[in-house]
Amino acid sequence: MKCTRAFAAGLSIAALALIGAATPVRAAVPAAPPAAPACDPARLRLALDGRDGDFNGMSHGGTEVSIRNLGPDCSLPALLPVALYDARGVKLPVQARTAPAPRPARLRLGGGHRAAMSLRWVSGPVYARNRSAHVAEVRVQVGAASLRAPLDAVMYGAAGAPIALDRTPLRAMEGMAADR
Repeated sequence: MKCTRAFAAGLSIAALALIGAATPVRAAVPAAPPAAPACDPARLRLALDGRDGDFNGMSHGGTEVSIRNLGPDCSLPALLPVALYDARGVKLPVQARTAPAPRPARLRLGGGHRAAMSLRWVSGPVYARNRSAHVAEVRVQVGAASLRAPLDAVMYGAAGAPIALDRTPLRAMEGMAADR
């Protein structure tokens, strides 16, 4: 069988096309956005919202803790330390608990936007031997600073044990940015 140059060239091109088709082509993957810097506590505002009693009932109480970013885009740990204080400024024997679940280590918070977490507690004397604490203030630690907000609540726990405070990790809230 005689092979012409044109036929051989065609075979070579076809072979290259087949090899090229079998070789995966890597698409350009966009780079991940740069990590936002840590939020400046001086540019954050803490607010509480009982959401018209949504947290209350069946001997339970609670509130939504909202952190608004008044500065540029930044990031916060998804789990910030929370402490409760009485009217004299004494830290209450409360143990914050978070359900084990996958969550991001940090949360990006856009300028003018907010993040929120829920706090829930037992609000009635439901234990065989009760202990109560009168809460006057909640403090959320951001870096070396504490964000503070007044809170008027009575919490109950079993005598001889810390009072349980259930909380969720911070989550970004949808919506338009507020004026800064």
